[in-house]
Amino acid sequence: METRTCPLCSLPRTPADAAGLTWSSQHEPDGSTTWICPTCTRAQLWRIEAMLAVASPTAPVAPAPLRRAA
Repeated sequence: METRTCPLCSLPRTPADAAGLTWSSQHEPDGSTTWICPTCTRAQLWRIEAMLAVASPTAPVAPAPLRRAA
């Protein structure tokens, strides 16, 4: 099964998008393929380069605000 929208921002994937190379695929443990839009792909790459956890097929949780040091 393949997703028809980006799981992170809900942008729909059109037939024209399917013909291009702008969307990235993520292969899930259950064998399904999740397609991630170009904007979210760039955000995922930034997270990888910053050594942060990448988002899962479900929307990421909002980050907790940093507490000031005492």
